[in-house]
Amino acid sequence: MIRPASTLTMFMLVYGFISHAQSESEALLMSRSDIIGTARYTAMGGAFSALGGDQSGALKNPAGIGVYRDNEFVLTAGYEEVFSDGTYYGNTTSSGDGNFSINSFSLTGSKSLNQQGKWRNAGMSFGINRVYAFNNRYSASANDVNSSILDDYTNIANDLAIDFNDLQDTYPFDLYLLWYNYLLETYLNEPTVYYHRGGIMPVDQTIDVETSGAKRETYFNFGFNYDDRLYIGGGINRSNMRFDRRTVYSEEFDERDTTTVIEEFSQGYYEEIDARGWSATVGAIYRPIDELRVGLSFKTPEIQSVEYGYETDNITVEGGEAYEVVSPYVLEYDFRVTTPFETTLGLAYTFKKLGLISIEADYLDYRMINMSDPNGASPFNAENASIDNLLRPIFNFRGGLEYRITPFISARAGYARFGNPYTNAVVSNGGFDVYSLGGGYRVDEFFIDLSYQYRVSSDEFFIYDPSLVESVTTNSFNHRVALTFGLKI
Repeated sequence: MIRPASTLTMFMLVYGFISHAQSESEALLMSRSDIIGTARYTAMGGAFSALGGDQSGALKNPAGIGVYRDNEFVLTAGYEEVFSDGTYYGNTTSSGDGNFSINSFSLTGSKSLNQQGKWRNAGMSFGINRVYAFNNRYSASANDVNSSILDDYTNIANDLAIDFNDLQDTYPFDLYLLWYNYLLETYLNEPTVYYHRGGIMPVDQTIDVETSGAKRETYFNFGFNYDDRLYIGGGINRSNMRFDRRTVYSEEFDERDTTTVIEEFSQGYYEEIDARGWSATVGAIYRPIDELRVGLSFKTPEIQSVEYGYETDNITVEGGEAYEVVSPYVLEYDFRVTTPFETTLGLAYTFKKLGLISIEADYLDYRMINMSDPNGASPFNAENASIDNLLRPIFNFRGGLEYRITPFISARAGYARFGNPYTNAVVSNGGFDVYSLGGGYRVDEFFIDLSYQYRVSSDEFFIYDPSLVESVTTNSFNHRVALTFGLKI
């Protein structure tokens, strides 16, 4: 296993454009959640920690299992389309993609405990829930940009004053490829002084990013009902995550530029992450009066074992011929991520048989994320310092409404705001908003629920040195539909 030299600048650390090392962005990926699950849960903005009676909501607060009075089988299917816009130097490029998935599956059993005094019933549940989806694709391009990424690479190589003979060992994923493909050169008898072979006229630039994968949690929850006033519960969660990212940056030189024979080049960066983790959740729901419920839950830090893979390539076109060079090896190593402790507080109020309103908030301190070597051989001091300096505590807010149109048909709406975990030292914005609507039909034997979500997120980043180039702004719009079928058994 080989770990490359540390990333040199913040924007490159986040997006991996030089000597890629694990950073706070990858650790953050493994620490976040979204509103994905049953259609009732998603329609009401995920605000279920004080309500109970829903499998996806029980991931936040397993005390909700104590609310169940019947055995139940639930299956939820989902469809998502993601549309993204990338704006660079005033030029906007649009792209989109869609996919089907199974959002959740669960089996719940409930047993009456009336013979035990005020302990009314106990419940157990087993299931799988998709908690985050990484599917996205965006592009950004601009013509006649007055700098090249080669300018930045040249400046970095000269600042490092590194001998070109050492590039393969120290910067095998970027500087070495550029030097090997004759995009970077050194002066005669000066092996540490670099120049690039690009031209002097403005260039056309494009960046394409595609991500895919998901994080799922397999859980076992249990809950108890005491006197229909207090519900307590706990759960064990096993997560599985797959994340793939493909980033291709390319430049095309003006054919009228006689100072270079290079026509175009591209740099490709490819990441794969597989992670498995364990966590536990405990919680309670209390009804001080019949109409009001207060929920409180705690999720322990999740300890994740991560397998990471990374490789790059460069393709340069010169004289009508394409020359490709790949990184001399595939970077593969294992590490561990410990996510932050999570606290959730919720309130819900029911209006007899007319409906209900529910609100809740999470608190997480992302500075508490920790990266480590499972064997203790390689400290992650630089990465943990970045986490401490660049991430911050946040609150996530969710709220939902449900109105019973008839005894069998309900309408629902919800909203959620997930806070930006980055400090002001980073341009990136990790926050997003989710708006939702839905409805359901319920009878004694079964129920069917349908929901629609509209998720909005935006980000801003620099492809390379901000003093040389303008930022890229991306906006992503997720349209999600979920259909749940539940059977009382």
